[in-house]
Amino acid sequence: MTFKSFLAAGLTFAALSLATGGAFAQDASSSAAPAPAAAPAAGGDQAAAAPAPANWLKICDPGTDDKRACILRQVVVTPNKQFLGSFLLRDDPGQQSRLLAVAAVPLGVLLPFGVTWQIDGGKPIRVPYMLCDPQSCATQLVVNEAYVNSLKKGGKLTLTAKNRKNEDLVININLAGFTGVYDGEAALTFDEFNKNASGEAALEKILQDRAEAARQKLSGDASAPADGSSSAPAASSAAQ
Repeated sequence: MTFKSFLAAGLTFAALSLATGGAFAQDASSSAAPAPAAAPAAGGDQAAAAPAPANWLKICDPGTDDKRACILRQVVVTPNKQFLGSFLLRDDPGQQSRLLAVAAVPLGVLLPFGVTWQIDGGKPIRVPYMLCDPQSCATQLVVNEAYVNSLKKGGKLTLTAKNRKNEDLVININLAGFTGVYDGEAALTFDEFNKNASGEAALEKILQDRAEAARQKLSGDASAPADGSSSAPAASSAAQ
């Protein structure tokens, strides 16, 4: 299956949130308080700022930057690596509904209540379940640019479901680093993800290398003199 058709398959790609067995997963013990965003370096040099936490994994279909389809996802697990929940955002310019979000929770939930999504203290949205597979139950919501901007500005996305005892099951999706990953160039291809899905270190190393290459390119472009500027001192000396 090509990456494009994988994205177009709707909720079937929600399985990606569990496919790596915890790669780039967020430990639930540290999910309640999102890490603060890194402060920019002195002089406004954002390229030198500390990297964002690796909460998010980005995978893109190879293609032109304005046409490529991408997904971002985060998985939340317990300290012993038991799945608690996940959130996945698809951004595919080739689809009629370009932006699609999927949130998944463990099995054993009460289906009539759905899952409530809430960004920080914003308005909660109750989303019905669309599909349960052998590992999780997923909700799906078509979103817009305004919702993505809320994710960028937010600290956490809270997912609330009901367990069999009618008690709240709360999963916090840490939004720290979301903006940098969403807007950044560093991403895996679907083939790379598939090849390295069993190794968290391999996935992180690829993205770190690409992020560093992008930072170096930006730094080089900023320090390079404009065309013709190298001859300016000589011209000034001749005029004197």
